[in-house]
Amino acid sequence: MKKNLQKLFSVLLVLSMVLGLVACSGTANTAETEPAAAAELVNGDFEDVSAGQWAGWTRHDAAFNFRGVVKDEKIKGVTMEKSGEYYFAGTKGGNPPMRGTLTSDVFKLGGNGFITFKMGGGKNTDKVYVEFFEEGKAEPIAHVVNEDCDGTFITEHLMTKVVDLSAYVGKNIYIVVTDNDDGNDLSYVNLDAFHVCTSDDEVKAAEADHVRQVAEFGEKPFEEDETSNAIVNGGFETGDLTGWKILEGTALTRAAIVPTSQFYWTDRAVYGDGEFYLDGSNNGTIQESLTGAIRSTKFTLGGDGFITFMMGSGNGGSYVALCDGNTDEELIKVTNTYFSDPALALTLLRMYMDASEYIGRVCYLKVADVNDGSNGGFAFINVDDFRVSLTKEEVAALQVEQLEKIQNETYTSASYDDLASLRNYYANYPYPVALASLTITAYAKNQVVDCGTVDLTKFAAEAKAAFGEEDVPVAISKVTFNGTEITTGFEAFDMSVPGAYQVTYGAEKDGKVVETAFTVIAQADKNSVANGGFESGNLAGWTVLSDAWSVVEGQPAGVISATSYWGEELPYNQAGDYHLDGWNTGIGEPDPWAIRSTNFVLSGSGFISVRMGGNAAAVKVYKADGTLIGYYKQTRFNDANFPFVGQGGSWADMGTYVMDLSDHIGEELYIELHDEKIDAGWAHGFFDEVVTYYETAPDYANLSDTVMDGNQAGEIQIPWQLAKNVA
Repeated sequence: MKKNLQKLFSVLLVLSMVLGLVACSGTANTAETEPAAAAELVNGDFEDVSAGQWAGWTRHDAAFNFRGVVKDEKIKGVTMEKSGEYYFAGTKGGNPPMRGTLTSDVFKLGGNGFITFKMGGGKNTDKVYVEFFEEGKAEPIAHVVNEDCDGTFITEHLMTKVVDLSAYVGKNIYIVVTDNDDGNDLSYVNLDAFHVCTSDDEVKAAEADHVRQVAEFGEKPFEEDETSNAIVNGGFETGDLTGWKILEGTALTRAAIVPTSQFYWTDRAVYGDGEFYLDGSNNGTIQESLTGAIRSTKFTLGGDGFITFMMGSGNGGSYVALCDGNTDEELIKVTNTYFSDPALALTLLRMYMDASEYIGRVCYLKVADVNDGSNGGFAFINVDDFRVSLTKEEVAALQVEQLEKIQNETYTSASYDDLASLRNYYANYPYPVALASLTITAYAKNQVVDCGTVDLTKFAAEAKAAFGEEDVPVAISKVTFNGTEITTGFEAFDMSVPGAYQVTYGAEKDGKVVETAFTVIAQADKNSVANGGFESGNLAGWTVLSDAWSVVEGQPAGVISATSYWGEELPYNQAGDYHLDGWNTGIGEPDPWAIRSTNFVLSGSGFISVRMGGNAAAVKVYKADGTLIGYYKQTRFNDANFPFVGQGGSWADMGTYVMDLSDHIGEELYIELHDEKIDAGWAHGFFDEVVTYYETAPDYANLSDTVMDGNQAGEIQIPWQLAKNVA
């Protein structure tokens, strides 16, 4: 027994010696292979992007994705004072709630030991910070936060920071950037230009730059003279919020001041005044969930007590108010009751406020964004050109100036025909002073007639015009048909050739002319619906069945000429030059609408077809007595693989649906196009090319429509299909 124990002890002793040698050997190897510290900070300015990943830095967790290394000149409207070509933008490097760290390679601190860098965002300083460590030590030797970020004036700005590490010259150090903020309010960090200084002049220059930035970007002293009859910077023409005081929230900051030349939705103009205006979304870069309020300088209301300004968006209760300068009571409150998506969504509309009962009172103007998104979309407000203490004469002149400016405007969006809606707004606004301008006050309606001789003057007789309170006669000036203009013979006009005749009419006074048009559809037979392809450019031949439909210059809206939509250039599959677009009816997405065709006699093969798209589109076919005989729903909609129709996605693109009504040949019918109320998203309908006569049944199984896929990726085919009757 004793011998066996001695033998076991010897084995254990040998084993321990072997393990010890291995351990010692492992320690020695580790020391020999440990990388030496770099001689200097590697890629402190983030300019090394050649490998498409972090050079000189190591990312942990989600916050610091390399895609955040960008060249953007601006972030959320803020001009970024980057040092070179690239910098790190926290909003591009991950979603705001993402957390993580970014750690530099170890380097030997040289120069005079001072390090400068630039830092933006990081509003919550207990969660977002930059620390410096000596290699091998657990505690940081410096801890830097962005105390400049107030979330209102200084936000994304790359603010210059100076760190004194002179006591560690010659030491191996490294940098750790930490983002532990899982919120959404500037809960990330922007970074640039980590640099080891070599002279005191560099340090002094950096310190001076920080002082300059705080003075330039930070809150300015707010000066006001309440005895003045005017406000400061009512049109935001300084390019910032000079003259405006932020009362609360973060929705209305300097980042919201943008050029009036800036388009929204790719090609939509705001039609503002001057060079700048306040845009509460700044093309989507400012979160709609944010709320806030600002006020003007105080003033004593003078003149005849009139105030004017421009407002856009503001859906869900946001407003402009005239407030008592002493009690802060809201005396008059104006909301954008003219908001219409998309016709007048973000467009700036001039409005007037009659505050004559408050003349002599010290007041200020308040702009309030109170919608955090829970009251519906477009949860922001756009404003411009505040003018106070106007006289009645000044208002009268401005009313005419604004109206004629829009009447003479030439730019418009092909996608939304917003200029027509804007002209309609100014022609019908309830002005506080009688409008001393020539306007059409009642419009002639579109007509459908049999081919032959037509007295057009009877149709134009229902139109009226006025100059202020004076009636002005209306007359037809020309008829346009197939590119030809005819200027005489309106009492007995030859419409023997079928088609759409555009009849221009208007009024003239004191050298001023105002004109608009209506359409007459001349039909040679009863086998087809009038204007089935909407090629008149309007809804001539169709009866609107929904009360809320937008009417522009006497014409129901909705027919547009765009062949694609959005920046991705998604195809509508429009048949000719026009189609009926659900976005442009003036009716909200959740609400249904419908239009009815003229009657037709079903002939030929008894097949008809309609192009339709959108999740809510449907076609109903009725006998002349109102009996439903066909009900067909759009079935292609598929919100997937955005933005490519060629990969199975389908949104506003229309497909051709063929319908077999051969059991009703010889009967008088009509068609209704419906945008149905549905619970799912994309509750829109889009229609084109209603064809009610085919001599022979169309070979739908072998027919298709050719379109360009999103972003011009190439031609694709949308096959025709036989629609299922669910009536």
